[in-house]
Amino acid sequence: MPMNRDKYPADWEQIATDLKDQVDWRCEGCRKQCRKPGEPFDTHRRTLTVAHINHVESDCDLGNLVALCAPCHLAYDAPMKRFRRIASKRKANDSES
Repeated sequence: MPMNRDKYPADWEQIATDLKDQVDWRCEGCRKQCRKPGEPFDTHRRTLTVAHINHVESDCDLGNLVALCAPCHLAYDAPMKRFRRIASKRKANDSES
């Protein structure tokens, strides 16, 4: 799911870039070196992203952020997305009753 920019602060790009610079563009999950700005694109697997530990996009405190490569970020978000799907399906079933 694409990010909803309305949920992020106006300076999100700077916050994310600062964190990525702080960790030298290395995934804090698997420690894989990711592509730095200006390096040619080779694969999304080497794209460094920033995840919110508590999954609240507006909470951009450094203690709530972790730099993760795309595969680690997807794996981190998977359980939350699964439970949201379950709850959404239950809600839809309840409204049909």
